[in-house]
Amino acid sequence: MMRIFILLTVFNIVYAHQRNFWWKIEDTQRQGPNVCAIEVNDDINYAYYTESKQWSPRKICGKPTFVRYDCCAGYYKVAGHPGCTGVKPLINLIETTRRMGSIKFAKLIESSTFAEELKSGPPLTLFVPSDEAFDNYLKVKGIRQEWLYNGNRYVNLIANHIVDRRVLSNQWRANLLIPSRLQGNVLRINKFSNGMETVNCHRIIRKDQIATNGVVHVIDGVLDLALAQNSDIIELASRDGRFEIFTKALENSEFGNRIRLSEIPCTIFAPTDQAFHHIPKAQLTDMLENPVALNALIAHHIVTHPVCMPNIISEYRANTMQRQELKLNCGPYGPVVDNTNIKNEMYHGKNGLLYVLDRVLLPDRAKTILDVAKEEGLFTFLEIIKAAELEETLRQMKHFTMFAPSETAMYSLSNQKLVELQRNRKTARNFVLNHIVTGTYFTDEISSNQIARTLEIGIPLRFQVYRGNFGIENALIIKADRECSNGVLHVISHILHPAEESLDYILRREGNFSIWLDAMERMKSIQPQIYDQFKRANSSCTYFVPSDEAFRQLGNAKLQKLLEDRNYLTKTLQNHIVDNMLLAESFMPDLQYTVRTKGNPINIMRKDNRILVNDATLVKSDILNKAGVAHEINSVLLPDQCSNGYRRIHDGTTTRKVCL
Repeated sequence: MMRIFILLTVFNIVYAHQRNFWWKIEDTQRQGPNVCAIEVNDDINYAYYTESKQWSPRKICGKPTFVRYDCCAGYYKVAGHPGCTGVKPLINLIETTRRMGSIKFAKLIESSTFAEELKSGPPLTLFVPSDEAFDNYLKVKGIRQEWLYNGNRYVNLIANHIVDRRVLSNQWRANLLIPSRLQGNVLRINKFSNGMETVNCHRIIRKDQIATNGVVHVIDGVLDLALAQNSDIIELASRDGRFEIFTKALENSEFGNRIRLSEIPCTIFAPTDQAFHHIPKAQLTDMLENPVALNALIAHHIVTHPVCMPNIISEYRANTMQRQELKLNCGPYGPVVDNTNIKNEMYHGKNGLLYVLDRVLLPDRAKTILDVAKEEGLFTFLEIIKAAELEETLRQMKHFTMFAPSETAMYSLSNQKLVELQRNRKTARNFVLNHIVTGTYFTDEISSNQIARTLEIGIPLRFQVYRGNFGIENALIIKADRECSNGVLHVISHILHPAEESLDYILRREGNFSIWLDAMERMKSIQPQIYDQFKRANSSCTYFVPSDEAFRQLGNAKLQKLLEDRNYLTKTLQNHIVDNMLLAESFMPDLQYTVRTKGNPINIMRKDNRILVNDATLVKSDILNKAGVAHEINSVLLPDQCSNGYRRIHDGTTTRKVCL
């Protein structure tokens, strides 16, 4: 009995849900005549009347929709008959407007001089706002409800929603311009590949509602009076009064005249004056007075083609005036540009569209490097800059590159060192300047072993190019190429320690590399270029240096042969030298890297927290020096040990083995 009760309960719940929408979920082929699909999402108050049975649900603004079925326009369901076989009587345009849920706009028309014409005149087309859209318009414009009792006060507004003759949706196409009854104004109709249709960028939410004297289309906005043939979009913004800072900056930039003279309409996302007042005064002044920053700021608010935001139902990337990208999307509270909500207001001029923002979209090129460093959360490094009294200098400086250590990198310093940096101006200054070079360096312009020099002191810093990454001295660049108004910011994985000692000096001080040092001395007369490179300052090589214990593991006989056989010694040492700096951090786990040495290729792999070089293991890594970087290994990389095997080569008289 309990099982039967549960089944009945489930059945009743399902039936109760389905009887509200008798048309829901059924196979479209069984819907019957005159049934149309409606794509719906209640969370975002979205309903799209497709006027078709064949429609699949999708995601709108990140929310999945579902399809239900209703009677197509002008039909109703007759009990006992499949589909919608009842035909509604035709009524005039005003009554059709009211029937479609635009009650307030119908009331406005009835109180105007258009009333008689729309009740019994020749065929016309009405684009009417839904009650929700009309209420929002009244709120934005500050129009009180009681003012609507006299529709003649808004006769121009009403006229802009009327088109002479009947215009059905099968006549629409992309960028169709139709004159409205308001003299000089045109309506721009667009059809999009995702099924959306708009008029002046307002979404048409119900179409083709036939009346005795025309047709009604319901839209989700009000057709304001902006799209006159002589309306310049910049002039419209200037007359509004809320965009004084933006329009002045636009006129001072290189883009004002380009917009006026362009034959292709643009889209402007215009921040209000109030939005600009949220920016610190000093930062705003810097942006507006610096031509590079000013142009970047304005360009970042202008898309090079018309964008109808109601048509944006998922992420869309649009190019700005400076060929950067703006990310457009829609969320639960409406359209979004770069995570900023767009107000439900729009100007529609002959040369573009304008949407209203309550936040300024700040591109990196409109900010200083210090502003961007703050955004990146590099607070400890910024504290050191402040302690060094370099803040104002760096704000005013142009064309430099900063390699800023991440917070994790800064906290690798001891507390004692951090305190010293925060209290000692000279120490802090030297520390900061070691991370700044003259000139702007982008990762798409750098090459391995390229050198940049630090500010003032001119210490060389060496770049390296890795597969999928870039390095500078002992650090990897973990966030690259943030181009700012006065330079470039890279965030790096470690604090930079510019090399101050030679590798020869470091190994002698360590005391357990005497055999390697002896071998290098022998190279002086055999291969002087290898010896010179080892001794030379500001080289960019990698040395895999075996310890004395590693050499002794060869045994006395083999070690003696290695040191006394000039050819064998040369090949052995060449196997340990790479012509680029390779940081241990640059090797990703479980990947095998084939690396060319001055001798045979070697294979390097990071596995189980160890780095293997052929059969050797790194004991100590990243010993930075003037010759490059060194790694201590626990085994000698002999030339006759081929990690991938070898093949024999016959040159006519002799046979020799070559590593694969």
